[in-house]
Amino acid sequence: MAKIIPVGIDLGTTLSAVSYIDSDGKTQMIRNTTGGVLTPSAVLFDDDNIIVGAAAWEAAAEFPGRVAENAKRDVGAASYRHKIVGQQYPPEVIQGCILRQLRHDIMSAVGDSFQAVVTVPAYFDEARRKITADAGAMSGLPVLDIVNEPTAAALAFGERLGYLSPEGAPEGEMKLVVYDLGGGTFDVTVMELAAGKVRTLSTDGDYELGGIHWDARLAEYAEEQFRKLYPNAREFDDRDHIKLARAARAAKHDLSAVPATTLRFTLDQHELKLPVTRDLFESLSDDLVERTVFTTNQALRAAGLLWDDIDRLLLVGGSTRMLAVRSALQKNSGLVPDDDVHPDEAVARGAAVYCRYQMGVRGISDAIPKLRVTDVNSHGLGIEGVNQETMRVQNVTVIPRNTPLPYTVTRQFVTKTDNQRSIKIQLLEGESSLPDQCSPLASAGIKHLPPGLPKGTPITVTYTYDTSGRLSVNASVEGLGDEAKIELDRVRGLPATRIDRWKKVICRDGGYQDFEEAVASMLISDDVLHSGTEKQKLEPDKPVERKRPNLDPAVEVGAPQAASERLWAQARGQKEAASAKNAKPTETKSAASSTKAKSQDDDTWPPQSQKKTPAKKPKAKKSSSSDSSSGIARYVLAGILGAWICYYGVCLVWPQMNLLGLPLPGVSEQAPSPSSTGP
Repeated sequence: MAKIIPVGIDLGTTLSAVSYIDSDGKTQMIRNTTGGVLTPSAVLFDDDNIIVGAAAWEAAAEFPGRVAENAKRDVGAASYRHKIVGQQYPPEVIQGCILRQLRHDIMSAVGDSFQAVVTVPAYFDEARRKITADAGAMSGLPVLDIVNEPTAAALAFGERLGYLSPEGAPEGEMKLVVYDLGGGTFDVTVMELAAGKVRTLSTDGDYELGGIHWDARLAEYAEEQFRKLYPNAREFDDRDHIKLARAARAAKHDLSAVPATTLRFTLDQHELKLPVTRDLFESLSDDLVERTVFTTNQALRAAGLLWDDIDRLLLVGGSTRMLAVRSALQKNSGLVPDDDVHPDEAVARGAAVYCRYQMGVRGISDAIPKLRVTDVNSHGLGIEGVNQETMRVQNVTVIPRNTPLPYTVTRQFVTKTDNQRSIKIQLLEGESSLPDQCSPLASAGIKHLPPGLPKGTPITVTYTYDTSGRLSVNASVEGLGDEAKIELDRVRGLPATRIDRWKKVICRDGGYQDFEEAVASMLISDDVLHSGTEKQKLEPDKPVERKRPNLDPAVEVGAPQAASERLWAQARGQKEAASAKNAKPTETKSAASSTKAKSQDDDTWPPQSQKKTPAKKPKAKKSSSSDSSSGIARYVLAGILGAWICYYGVCLVWPQMNLLGLPLPGVSEQAPSPSSTGP
């Protein structure tokens, strides 16, 4: 029997890499067909071939409708944000095509006897983790497990310093912060290294922030300068935007080595030679750096630590080469960023180490694991329940965020009627008590309960997060002893039957014509793409908006990503509304008053504690003093009413906040103790 080789795959937004464990127990990088260790995460759907890598990346500017890139940022959505040859595809299918090419590279290097671990951003929720594993299944890869990218990087760091065995640890116990800024995602993880032990203390991040967003800032600036220079030039098309983004990326790379460079771009006969200094580039993107610093501090607070407690600051990901990132982190932490591991290779090498560890744990290899790895969940798991005192629906957390994995918890439900045959549980991810501020994960249906159960029969439900953050749910009826695994009806992702059909398509040899024929039956409508009833719609690519650090996705310690996305959208909507209002100075006073009154009923952003610049008021015709007094009175009354509604709303959710002791309808005198029942 051939020896099984442990393999680690860093499936990146812009670049992917693969590593394996050699016969001496050391990690080695696997080279692709062009001889490099980094493979661009781009797919070209040619008529005769599906091409992955550098050739696909280079073809994007000429054939934008046939190339898919950066699909990782769309994982969890119903479809990749751009059409391919006029058709929409799930992002996991594109990821599957990339993994198929990486599988060929692996087999060329080590043969077909191997097991693989694929990495994901630490801040990926459970649905995105499953979808990544599904992409591996579609590609034909033997995926053993999923591991967080910062955890993998820490393992590579531990391998280099000798921490991966009980006999190692030359520096004793060490606490480190892993700052992972890749091409499209950002993670920060606080970890503890000891002899033979790697333990995650907390994690945070943003899967909508990476090097491509720095590129977008510079490309946006370059386009503005081009328009000033050539105001009569035609509008940019997709090819032009891609070419400009490539030029911005090249300039960004130059500025990591030299203080100034020239961004070159040509549109028809018009040529732009734009001088770009490092200071200018940093001024265009300083808020992006500040967002990462803010999130890093949040993760540190979540771990209950100060920077004085941290021994090392480890930088991972190609985007950490930007000098502004290193400078900001050093200023914030007082630590010199660590370069002991290669930023482009660390995650893949660590994933291979983790694969070897998991093979030992699962008995796939004869080696007895001397390493212990403990990770945490990046989002809290909750169930949608009803507060029995307020009768309001709320998210009841069953597994809090940053809980060490694996972790199992049980909750009891009761039947609400005699002879009830099923119970349905809605699962959520997020830290808010409000369900609409959490991400819907799945519904767990407990079906075929024994007949004749009386009302109030206890049903025990067991929730388990495994080491990779994947969820399983089991249920049992008290007294009967039977336990059944519950199949989750997921909001996002493909059902098993679709995954099998996509696997046959992706693993076949052929080009887009064969691909198109094979998948035509699955692409008749969006309804056959995903099992969820709600489809996530993606807006076309737009330049990344400048965001202040105090509006970071973390918002506050423990705030859910789903809630922050809602707040970002709300902030953009209010900004657009204010711009539209200022653009119409001829509006009547009554219209302005109507807009003002509406804003009193909506949630406001930024929070009231922050300073807000008042919008410019349109010029109004002269009016009598009585009209002026009436207007002031309306504003005062609106303010009082808004404050009262806010106070009442807070008391409904948290009755203990009724500090005035007012008799409010629906508000009890004691704090609620949430409980959940099956419907």
